[in-house]
Amino acid sequence: MKDVCESLKAIFSTDTWGEVIVSFYNENRVVGLMPLGLKLSEECTLSGRLYAGSRFYSYIISAGITELKCNVCVTQDPVLFCTAIFDKSKAIEILTREALLKKYCDICFTGFCEFQNRGDIIDLRVKIIEIVLYRELPRVFTRVNAAIIEALIWFTKIPYMECRDLATILEKLEFLREIVYRSTQKKLYIEFIDLIYSKALELVREIESSRCRSGD
Repeated sequence: MKDVCESLKAIFSTDTWGEVIVSFYNENRVVGLMPLGLKLSEECTLSGRLYAGSRFYSYIISAGITELKCNVCVTQDPVLFCTAIFDKSKAIEILTREALLKKYCDICFTGFCEFQNRGDIIDLRVKIIEIVLYRELPRVFTRVNAAIIEALIWFTKIPYMECRDLATILEKLEFLREIVYRSTQKKLYIEFIDLIYSKALELVREIESSRCRSGD
């Protein structure tokens, strides 16, 4: 249990969703596979949510399922996330073959997932029973990291954009800021995205009041 706790705490946090690929099993058959956001929860477990409208949500509700065996693949490789959405049969093959797991996953957690129906939302909690490490330093993908980096990239482009495109840039930054707001409670990350957005507003106003006055 100590090793499980240490591994989880080294990868996941209580304030930011970590994006992983989770496969669910019923009698050794894969009945669900999807990218899923998980957080570190009490008693060294992982918690997440399923929302009404998804096929797997409907399966859990209709079958009255309260627990399934599951496998959590931690990876920063976008290929596996795309495969999990667009080619589930291939993703299932990857997550059920050891040689492919080594290629795509940094670390895998096997355990049991408990489901609690709350109407349009199903709360889930994963209890880990086994860990298989494939990379020495596994790191979980977060939408926060991706959104902040992308926001910085767009910010650096502002001075070189045509005047007619400045409003579009601000819309993109607003969207990325919303992603950060929804994906974390960590104050530092929120301060970073707010700083990027506020500086972008200042820069756009400066550009509009100078070179954009007579049109671009």
